[in-house]
Order: sequence, then C-alpha cells, then structure tokens
Amino acid sequence: MLTLLASLMAGAGVVLAVLAAYVAWRRGTLMGWSLAVLLVAVAWWGVTYSVELSADDVAVKSRWGDLKYAGIVTLAPAWFVFVLQYTGRGRLVTRRLVALLAIPPVIALAVLAVPATHDLVRSYPAEAHTEDLPIVETGPAFWAIFAYNNVLLVAATVLFLASMVRLARSYRRMAWVLLLSALLPWAANLLHNLEVGWFARIDLTPFAFIVTGGLLVWGLFEERLIDLAPLARSAVVESMTDAVLVLDAFGRVVDVNPAAATLAGRTRGELIGRRGRDLLSVAGIAEVGPSGLVLMDPDSGDPRTFDVNLQPLTDVSGRTAGELLVLREVTQRVDDQRRLQQVLDDRSRVAATLQASMVPARLPVLPACELASRYVPAGDGGEIGGDFLDVFALDEQAWAFVLGDVSGKGAEAATVTAAARYTLRALAAPGATPAATLRQVNAVLQAQTESERHCTLVFGHLRPPRGDDASDAPVRITLTLAGHHWPLVLRTDGTVDEVGQLGTALALFDDPELHDAEVELAPGDVLCLFTDGLVEARHGRDQFGSERVAELLSTHRGSSADGLASVVLAAVREFHGDELADDLALLVVRYAPANDRPAAQRRPQ
Repeated sequence: MLTLLASLMAGAGVVLAVLAAYVAWRRGTLMGWSLAVLLVAVAWWGVTYSVELSADDVAVKSRWGDLKYAGIVTLAPAWFVFVLQYTGRGRLVTRRLVALLAIPPVIALAVLAVPATHDLVRSYPAEAHTEDLPIVETGPAFWAIFAYNNVLLVAATVLFLASMVRLARSYRRMAWVLLLSALLPWAANLLHNLEVGWFARIDLTPFAFIVTGGLLVWGLFEERLIDLAPLARSAVVESMTDAVLVLDAFGRVVDVNPAAATLAGRTRGELIGRRGRDLLSVAGIAEVGPSGLVLMDPDSGDPRTFDVNLQPLTDVSGRTAGELLVLREVTQRVDDQRRLQQVLDDRSRVAATLQASMVPARLPVLPACELASRYVPAGDGGEIGGDFLDVFALDEQAWAFVLGDVSGKGAEAATVTAAARYTLRALAAPGATPAATLRQVNAVLQAQTESERHCTLVFGHLRPPRGDDASDAPVRITLTLAGHHWPLVLRTDGTVDEVGQLGTALALFDDPELHDAEVELAPGDVLCLFTDGLVEARHGRDQFGSERVAELLSTHRGSSADGLASVVLAAVREFHGDELADDLALLVVRYAPANDRPAAQRRPQ
C-alpha cells in the first residue's frame, strides 16, 4: 500500500513537472511564468513526498518531509500572483510585492532548517518506527504557515471568481469549472492537515493537483481559460457595417448579420434558408460592374455600390463546406473617385486649351522659307507650362519670330506667357530693332509680373529675299537673346554655329542688357531655336545638350524643316523618355527657294 501511494505521488510530481516544462517552453505571457512556478512547486511537493513515504529510516523521512516544504510554501504566493496577472491586475505584481510574499516562506524554511526550532513546524512521533504511515505531529509554526497559505489561496480564488462572474456567461461557466477543480486539492489538503480519518496519514494534495494543473495549462494555452474566439467573432460580425452572409455548400443562407438583414430589408428569420442569389435580387441589383455590385436604395432610389468578397469555407479535411459573402459599401469612395476624375479631366481640358494658346494654330507661309515647329508639354500634359513660340508678319517684307520660356508652371506662368506673347505682338514694329522692342516689353512685364517671375526668349526679325535674284540672295535675320541660350545655324556643308549675343532675361531689371545680332541664311541653311526643355533633357546624369542637337542637324542636313523637327523630337524622347521633365518648344526655319520647298507648310504638332 505504501509503495502504491509513493508511486502515485512520484507520478503526480513527474506529470506536474512535465506541465511546468511545457508552460516554460511556451512562455508567451507573464501568466505562463507564474503558472510554471506554481506547477514546479507542486511537482517538487509530490516528488519529495513520494521519497518521504518510501523511506524506511525516520531521519530520512524527516529530511525529505522538510524539503517538500519548499514547494508547499511557494504554491500559495505563485497562485496569488497568477490570479493577479490573469484578471488584468498585473501592474500590482511588482518586485516589492513578490518580496513581501516571499518573506513568510523564507522564514518558514529557516525555522525548519534550524534544529532548535525545527519541531515548531513538524516532527515524527516516537512510535514512527513501528508504523508504515505515521501521523506527523505539527507545531505552532505549522499553523502559521497553514493560515498564511490558506489566506492567500482564498483571497486569490475569491478575486478570480469575482472577476469572472461579472463577465459573460461563458466566463461564469469556466469560473465554476476552475473552482471545482481547485477545491479538489484544497479539500485533500484540508482533510490531511485537520487529520480527518484516513486522510490524517496521507496527503493526496499533489496527486489531486494534476487535475487542477492540467486544466489551468489547457485553459491558458489552448483556450485562454475561456474560448473567447466565438464571442469575439460574434461581437465583431454583429457590429460590422459590412453585410456578412454565410452560405452552405448549396448556396443557401445559414446566417446573416444585422447589416445584411438591413440591406435586404428582411428579418434574419426571413433570410435563413433562402438562396444567396435570390437574396441579392430582393435587395435590388442594378448592375455588376468594374466598381462592384450596384444596388438601388429602396428609400431614395439612389444607387449604392458594394465591393464583393466571396471566400470559400472548408472543413478540417479541406473539403468545401460553404462560402462567406461580405458586401462592403464603397459608394462614397466611388463617388469621390468619379468627382476626382472629373476634376482631373476638367483640369486637363483647361491645360490643353491654354497650352494650345502658347503656339499659333498654323504657321504662316513665308516667301523662300520653310517653317516647322514642335511643342511638347512636360509630363502627361496635365500641368500648364511656360514655353511659347510665335511667328507673325510685321509688314509685307518682314516677319517676326519669338520663342520663349517663362519661369515656373501653372496658371501664374501661363498669365506671364500670355502677357509676354501678346505684348510683343502689340509692340513689334518693322522700324524698331528687336532689342528696342524687348525693352518696351520688359517695362510692361515688370509692371504686371511678380518679382520671382521672369521670361527668357529669343526674338528676331526675318526678311526673305524678293525679286528676280531671290534664289541667290540671303535671308537676313536680326535677333536678340533675352537670357536665352544660343540658337543654332546649320550650313549646307554640315557645319553648325551658335548665333547671337547673350542678354538679360525680361522682368528682372529696369534696364536689361540686350544686343541685336545679324545672321544671314544662304539657300539650304537652317536656323533652329529651342527652349531648355530640349538641351536639359536627362538620361541619368547626362544632359541632351546643344552638341547633340548640332550633330542631329548636321547628320540630317538634307531634310526639310519638318523632317529636322521630327528627328530632333524623336531623339530627345528616345534619350529621356516619352514624358519630358520640362516643356519643350522648337522652331525650325529653313531657307528653301521656290524650287526647293513643299507646296504648303505642315501644321505644327
């Protein structure tokens, strides 16, 4: 009998030690550590008690009986700390509290360790040599330890139950289960310590604690002491504004949340058992489009758009058990996207209209000259730039040309661009040099333009030859550079020269430095003007540059003005990409006598 009892205690100790090791291995929370300490204490109690029972010598029995108190005095504080942490009072578990809880156990172990005070806790009677299961005599210190442990156990258990019963019924059920499981080792310990009948000779507390310890471990790590998942999922689904429908394998509705019932205009009971497709028909499907499912609101008659999320539900074997249908209303988002798209479309139309005003709809036809232009806005063309060009007649013998760039982008830049272009048209005269005209334009722009806005441009007069010697006479050009980089002149032998003298940009100073320069074009020569969007186009760190423009002109020197413009534009797009970082304006003038020019000029692109 004694051997069986010792084996039971040893087995209990091993089982509880395994549970403690499992808890320590999981160690996901602080609660896990306090539970591990509790289980180790009971495991130590069970193992040492089994040795005490199996030993024949009373001195050995007494020694192992004393050692088991390390587990006995640790059990109650560990349970108290565990309950504090589990019930959300973990902030109370401080080092100071742990130290205070440890004082009585340390004193108890010290009393046991000192021979003079040892018997104040426990001792074997003199007749223990003749009995297999002697009743251990207890001293006054034992009852102090007994009272301390039971006060902590009762306080912790009451705190645990009080916290649980205030919550949902599922918590209450688990609270009663834990209470009953905790009462088992508690009752065994009370029966033993109060020397009730046969229990006076054997303490079954460690063995009974297998049930409590196992339940605590299972609850903490497998069910979190209560299976909250159904409660949490139910609370979330019931409060969702999204409509949720659960369909079985045959497409019938087996559950809906309040949002789905409201959407269908039916009660939950009326919807259960109906087919999902029929339910959506009842809700009034208008269409299924790229934006989602569109339903008509029965009250207002307005369309409501929903995102549809259909997910399969599978059982543990992976077979399809049904579907979860979630309808999320995105009406506001769709309306916002539609309004945003409308704003972007309007902006693009405005930008395109303003961009078109930066260049003439059709270049004029000049005697003995062939003209071509290109205008490419930056990016996708949605933002208004500041580049512009124009060609217009001064009188019957002279034409003016201008190509410029206003700093910045947007409506303000467009305002300055329009002011520069039309002021120049109004002030240009065949008797005034380009530099003199630009000084007048500068005065107007300074009065109308903010200080941070300025304009760079090249403005010139072009006089084609007339009369019988027109095929041999040069085209005479007078031009002025107002902060603009040099235009290029392509000669028939393939050489390319920069022409003009740099001056000051307009709208910066009262008296800009401007210089007129004379240029002559022989038959076949080309004048090429462009904004910095061409030469500053980048590929990595490399700029397109004037040198590449000159090389292109020289390579294709036999081409028409329109052909040269197309070659340059194609090259810069290949170099930089289709969407340029800055606006690009390009004007090509080629001296082409009547027998060497197309019948009509092309429209600008």
